[in-house]
Amino acid sequence: MKQRVSQVLLGLQLLALLVGTQMPGAWRSDTVQTLHAPSWLSSFSHFALFAGMTMVLAVRPLAWPVARIVLVALALALLTEGLQLLAIDRHPRLMDVGIDMAGTFFALALVKGRSLCTAHQ
Repeated sequence: MKQRVSQVLLGLQLLALLVGTQMPGAWRSDTVQTLHAPSWLSSFSHFALFAGMTMVLAVRPLAWPVARIVLVALALALLTEGLQLLAIDRHPRLMDVGIDMAGTFFALALVKGRSLCTAHQ
């Protein structure tokens, strides 16, 4: 993947995360009901977004160190939960920070596990 593609992909994921974070609670509920989506879809979306951002950051051409990825992911998870204080009918939850970080660690395990497997071949 080229650096520009990585940056655009990362930017789109960040935009989706921030738009979803600032969506008023009533809009979010209406969207979920309109789509007949299960209630856990929002949590899974956060898990998937954090996993996707982590994968983009962990592989070339960006290839950030693991510690930096974890710190940035934690800061972003705390920021997005804190921003919910500004959204109508939304409330921050530490459980959501845990879900975000689970996505980060899952992606790191996939990327680093794959590199360990290919290193032995």
